[in-house]
Amino acid sequence: MILSSDFAFKNLVKCQNLSFSRNSAIMDDLQELNIIMVAPRGIGKTSLLAAMHEEFNKTFESAGLTTWTTDTQTLDAIEECKRLLRHMDYRLQNLVDPTSPKLNPWEDQGFVFEVGSGGKKFMRVRFTDPSGEYFKPTATAEQKEYIRQQLNQCDAVVIPIDVTALMEKKIGRVKSTEIGLWHESKNDPARITKLLKDTYANLTRPRLVILAPLKCETYMKTDKDANDLLDHVKIGYRELLDFFKEDEQYHKLAVVVTPIQTIGHIAFSHAETIDGYTRFYYNKVPLDAPYAPKDGDQLLRYILRFLLNIFNESRQLELERAKEDLQKLEKESGVKSDQLNSAKQRLILAEQKVNERNQLWTPFRWIADIFEDVYTPHYGAKSDFAKTESSFKDTETQKFAVQGKADATEAQIQAFNTAISKFAVDCKQERGFAILQGRARWLSVPR
Repeated sequence: MILSSDFAFKNLVKCQNLSFSRNSAIMDDLQELNIIMVAPRGIGKTSLLAAMHEEFNKTFESAGLTTWTTDTQTLDAIEECKRLLRHMDYRLQNLVDPTSPKLNPWEDQGFVFEVGSGGKKFMRVRFTDPSGEYFKPTATAEQKEYIRQQLNQCDAVVIPIDVTALMEKKIGRVKSTEIGLWHESKNDPARITKLLKDTYANLTRPRLVILAPLKCETYMKTDKDANDLLDHVKIGYRELLDFFKEDEQYHKLAVVVTPIQTIGHIAFSHAETIDGYTRFYYNKVPLDAPYAPKDGDQLLRYILRFLLNIFNESRQLELERAKEDLQKLEKESGVKSDQLNSAKQRLILAEQKVNERNQLWTPFRWIADIFEDVYTPHYGAKSDFAKTESSFKDTETQKFAVQGKADATEAQIQAFNTAISKFAVDCKQERGFAILQGRARWLSVPR
């Protein structure tokens, strides 16, 4: 595809704006980790974020971490989504509006929060919820380029799945080897597979992919139902999962399935197709059931478990480099300390000679000065001592700074290791939940 020069110029400017906004973390010394929601329009990406947000504070507090949330349009959309879901009638008629495309995709700040401990911020996390329109074949060149760049830079990808489309057909629920009638049209697994194949063909750093079945309340009632749902996710996304297992990708990917009951207490009623578009209808069970999402914390737990492992790996490298630097500085400090002692001894001897000379009767001192100059060596010894002392102090200052950095980095690692362990304790791995790959490498639990 050939782009016009006008579009190319605009895109360059927007790429620079994106780079500036995303790299602002560098300016405030916070590492930024990014997550993107990848699904067609109307699947429920914002509802998923709302379910996650409902468990937000409790999940982080249980892990001993503090969060600072930034007000953005996405956060406003999440709050509005929660408000609508709380006041939904028993037939769920007041649907949440899908995220609309923006005139400039790069203006989307996403849902942003910072994570830290003890009042100190360590990292920034950004959830991006692009409009489903951007994933359509009819998306503009600008929208496609936006998605391509987001996928390239994001550390984690969440793929929301419309479970009704995956599990239902006109005459009821699918059998064990079948796929739902509307899976291809609603979830568009072929397009998502192509997007990720194109993006992950030459991975250079680890990524997390979460397959998140939504509105799955009906399909999580029993162990058999939940495991049947997991099997159908594997069937419905077989091509994508097979690609993840190829040698080039296998060791750089963690893949997880986390079903999320985004509303709670709902049951699929029926489907209606008008002008080629199929809409699913649900009922509350019981009719007065409140908004009660379930397992929204699981998405957050797995994402943070992965991201904190990645964060800690980079911090561990920093700590090792700091320790190496500290070792070199310790050695250098020892050498300079010896040099300083030697310079001090030379200065003391030079001062003694000057003092002895100054004690002489003036005529004798003049005669002695003719045969031996004690003042120039004293000046040299004094200057040498000052330079050696300054160099020693500089090394000590560097050593102190590196030691402080090493201590702070070690504290971050320890705090996040504790958090990873606490996140992992409540990560579900059965009844429809599963780690499909990457457990040992990218979802490990510190001992």
